[in-house]
Amino acid sequence: MNDVLDAVLDLLARAGYARMTFDAVAERAGVSKTTVYRRWPTKADLVRAALLRLVDVFPKARDTGTLRGDLIEVARVRLLEDTRGRERAIGLLRANMGVLDDPELRALGRLVTERANQPIVAAVERSIVRGELPRGTDPELVIEPIYATLQFHVFVRSEQPSLAYIEQLVDLVLAGARAGAAVRRAER
Repeated sequence: MNDVLDAVLDLLARAGYARMTFDAVAERAGVSKTTVYRRWPTKADLVRAALLRLVDVFPKARDTGTLRGDLIEVARVRLLEDTRGRERAIGLLRANMGVLDDPELRALGRLVTERANQPIVAAVERSIVRGELPRGTDPELVIEPIYATLQFHVFVRSEQPSLAYIEQLVDLVLAGARAGAAVRRAER
């Protein structure tokens, strides 16, 4: 069934969600349309399975023992080493910009992002336990400025950030986080 999910990802990147069909997926995967429908009864089910599989096969970054090292390692592995994954992600984002207002797809995007960020959240949580960051630090406030900035460079500007840029960005965000800027605050 991995052939089917790969076909979905390829079609999403080329044609977008709105134009992707079960017929095209089945043809590209070399299976019958019934085979696809039997396993994934809706288009949303099919896309969810493909995107979650994509996240599950992301290259794994090693635990370096420091938050700085972990954040740099994740960015390095995902952006500098995994060129096929990066190119596929660029295609997926660009081909599907027009349907991002769909509530079901937004929910799916949140699910995929949460799954992709789990190892990074775990790294931030380990750093809090080690005393690298203050208790009460919100992992999202550490992660988002780094990875959103890097994604902007890759997806919007079509630029490949250098390792030196990644390191400087991580250092900038961690300076604020160490000073308590990422500690959860009471809502006003």
